[in-house]
Amino acid sequence: MATAQSTAAYKQVADGLRKLILCGELAPGERLPTERELCQQFSASRITIRRALQILADEILIQRRHGSGTFVSPTPSRRIPLLATDFSGSVAAHAPELRRRLEAWHWQKAPDDVAGMLQSPLGSRVLFARRIDVLEDVPVAYDEVYLSEQVADRLDKQDLGQLRFLERWEKVQQIRIDYLTQSIEAVAAEPAQARYLGGVVGGPLLKEIDTMFFASGTACGLFISYYRNDLFRLVSTIRLQVPSKAELP
Repeated sequence: MATAQSTAAYKQVADGLRKLILCGELAPGERLPTERELCQQFSASRITIRRALQILADEILIQRRHGSGTFVSPTPSRRIPLLATDFSGSVAAHAPELRRRLEAWHWQKAPDDVAGMLQSPLGSRVLFARRIDVLEDVPVAYDEVYLSEQVADRLDKQDLGQLRFLERWEKVQQIRIDYLTQSIEAVAAEPAQARYLGGVVGGPLLKEIDTMFFASGTACGLFISYYRNDLFRLVSTIRLQVPSKAELP
């Protein structure tokens, strides 16, 4: 397991190289220094350098060519990879400077569609929150959260504003979330979404809907998130189970 010190080191190296790429000091298509040279430049170990380079590769800022070296992408543009179901983990690795702002929170009657997704009776009471995620003072994502009353009665403003909210939610409410269902689609920004993200109506966004469930199958929370498509990309790893020879037709 990486120590806090080593984790901070590779993020610092990634951030330093990222800034050089985005400001044009490392030009598109330019070959990066070798790992040994980067170790000397940043006074870092080879493991630290390799982890930093992997972060930049995940963001499509660099291309690693076997036998040739590492090069700045032809059209470098920072794209934060969102690993499915792990927003906070993705942000910690690729955008540690991102901050969350709680824009609104209150108790309300669940809209009919929300009540349906939460499997609750019409008119049920839910805790609503809208959180805006900001990177370098620019809004890049926001979500709308609906939590069933029985699993949100102990939460406060500070809890709702946490980037690692799921862990905080489970701890404060003494609950255990077992699984979620997730849908992702490309949508055109409506007026409210354009306003919160500083974009234009009709502009492209990524929309993600996550419904949280207990092991019993009871829904407990709904998260509707919108991401700027020019800054985020969704990444999933799917393990394929290859059939044995006996199972082949």
